[in-house]
Amino acid sequence: MTAGSGITHASVAATDAAAAERPGRAAPAARRPRRKPHLPQPVRGHFRRLKTRLTVVFLGILFLVPWIRWDRGPGLPDQAVLFDLPGRRLFAFGLELWPQDLPIAVGLMVAGAFGLFYATSLSGRVWCGFSCPQTVWTDIFGGVRRLAHRIAKGNEAAIGPLTGAMSAAVAILTGIGFAQWFVDAPGLAGRFLGGGLPGAVYGAVFLIALFTYVLGAHARERVCLHMCPWPRFQAALLDRDSLVVTYRRTRGEPRARKRVALRPELLATPLPAPATGTPQAFSFAADGSVGLAPDATMAATPAGRGDCIDCGRCVQVCPTGIDIRDGLQMGCIGCGLCIDACDEVMTKIDRPTGLIRFDAEEADPAPMAPPARIGFFRPKAMIFGGAMIVALAAVSFGVANITDVQVDVEPQNTPRYVLLSDGSVRNDYTVRLSHRLPRLDGVTASVEGMPEATLRFTSGDGGDAAEMAVGGQRSAANRLLVIQPPLRGEALPPAGPHPIVLVFHDTATGAELARVDTRFWEPER
Repeated sequence: MTAGSGITHASVAATDAAAAERPGRAAPAARRPRRKPHLPQPVRGHFRRLKTRLTVVFLGILFLVPWIRWDRGPGLPDQAVLFDLPGRRLFAFGLELWPQDLPIAVGLMVAGAFGLFYATSLSGRVWCGFSCPQTVWTDIFGGVRRLAHRIAKGNEAAIGPLTGAMSAAVAILTGIGFAQWFVDAPGLAGRFLGGGLPGAVYGAVFLIALFTYVLGAHARERVCLHMCPWPRFQAALLDRDSLVVTYRRTRGEPRARKRVALRPELLATPLPAPATGTPQAFSFAADGSVGLAPDATMAATPAGRGDCIDCGRCVQVCPTGIDIRDGLQMGCIGCGLCIDACDEVMTKIDRPTGLIRFDAEEADPAPMAPPARIGFFRPKAMIFGGAMIVALAAVSFGVANITDVQVDVEPQNTPRYVLLSDGSVRNDYTVRLSHRLPRLDGVTASVEGMPEATLRFTSGDGGDAAEMAVGGQRSAANRLLVIQPPLRGEALPPAGPHPIVLVFHDTATGAELARVDTRFWEPER
């Protein structure tokens, strides 16, 4: 009994039993224990070096590409890649995209999606393991945490605040790097610190930094395990020839410490050259889940251990904390760090590497068989690859056929025509022009189908002008007047709309810019 409380062990047990009997409520002892945070250990090897190099490339793209300059002429931004939200434009080196070019962006996204499907069908979740922003930034925050431990030199009280401060700095830098793609990059840092940016920029930097900090520094592997939808349908993209991270059970089992003698066939089989490549056999269940394929050779294994010494190193370095020896799992992101860890251990105990590797289900089950090779010409891979190529071809066609000048002509319908005092007929049109030319100062117009007609643009002072002034801007709008002179006798056209073609020219060079089909309304005579 607790002193002064009146609570006994019997009363606690009775309360727990009563709670267990309530519908939909589990007893406290039966509740699932809280998952401890997983902090992966560092490792060296081929895949670790590859991940580090790719991280440097991605960070270089994020922070350095906006600093590249690209001369587009006076009055236009000289940033090579810029998302100009106020102007509703995207500048990408020599390319300028408008909202009406949305199909090109959609085509790029479709090509990217099928490219991701294609890579997954070949080598599993290599996107998740090497390129996913969540994986990259979780890796970065892991390095920050280890750096904080080295700086603190064992001072436990300082490790937490130091890690938090350094992680917050990384998150803020990430937000600023993201903002560089939407404003002028060279002047961003000074204006950011001086308060010279719009509130929307500060809000965007804060939100990006917040999500980066929460997801990368705290949620970490839980995003991959519980939040990300990608692993839920990866089984639909894999087949029996896909290369995934695999533990070679026929070689590694049964597990035991190094002092236990090896199975005789592991010593008698000629050893292949060390491999750093691919994994083991897995099966696809009817419900879409993936697991280890049954292995009949394991039951006939003679006395002795396999190559796995059960050191647990593969689990310690795994970013999601899974045990790859239990088979292919939804939590495996295909990063290959467990391969590096296992190869390191195998080298230390004078055994060939490749106990964990990238391999296919159809690979040779023999303990010392070489890994399978990537099969590019398989139905699923060819479908995804072909769809990606078609999407890229469509995007290329769209980019090649982008028009530099876009002219929209809208006839005025109230009234459709104006009958002037001298018998002339006037139709009014609203002309909206946008262009991607280096410079355009003015536009003139002519009409095909009405040889006697005259055309005038309204000017700012209420009069008429022979041309529409653009003034070096990217867009302009004006009112166009098309006047049909008086006609007599047989020359009188019937009442109603008549097709005409408006042709627009550059005032300075006379070059034709655009042709627009429209109509001219004639009155009853």
